[in-house]
Amino acid sequence: MTLVFTPVRLSLLLALLSLSACSLTPPKSMMDVQAGYTFTLKKPVTIPRHDARAFIQDGQMTTHHGFNRYEQHCELEVKHLSDKPQVVQPGTFTITKVRIDSEAIASAMPQTRYLAANQTSLFPQTTMTDAPASRLLADNDGGDGIDPTMDLVYLYLESKTQPNILRLTCAGSLSRGNPLDAPRSQRPQQKQINKILGRYGEVAP
Repeated sequence: MTLVFTPVRLSLLLALLSLSACSLTPPKSMMDVQAGYTFTLKKPVTIPRHDARAFIQDGQMTTHHGFNRYEQHCELEVKHLSDKPQVVQPGTFTITKVRIDSEAIASAMPQTRYLAANQTSLFPQTTMTDAPASRLLADNDGGDGIDPTMDLVYLYLESKTQPNILRLTCAGSLSRGNPLDAPRSQRPQQKQINKILGRYGEVAP
């Protein structure tokens, strides 16, 4: 069979190829933080030894086990682990790209579930580093047969003075899709991100 490309079909093909080759930054109607914005860290943040992330919630530093997964939160992430605590110093970082995603909790054992990344990605990721490491979570959500999910936004950061910084990840609360969970379950936008960060930082155009 011979494929015949009319001008309309050819235009559509070129458009699809162009979309697949360009940045996957979500449109502003979906995420109001865009590449080219800045993230300003206003206070030092310590990344624990043998870890890559520090958690911020309600304007306070917290931990893997200390943050409330039923409220919005952010994580500041570095590229490399260290056997000593790493301190991210205050400064301004350029947001080079933005990705949105969703994490789902996959059943592992009767009383334990693992939070696995990239189960329902809205924008396919090009590298495995787009997904944070799986987090062990106690299953206190009940057994209604619907796994809760957490909507995320990844803000990739760049700094000439602190090249080990990878990204700021902000997430909505875990939810099984109940409308009553909104707006906590919604992916944080700029205003919500800044509220989460509080005195620690700010995202701005």
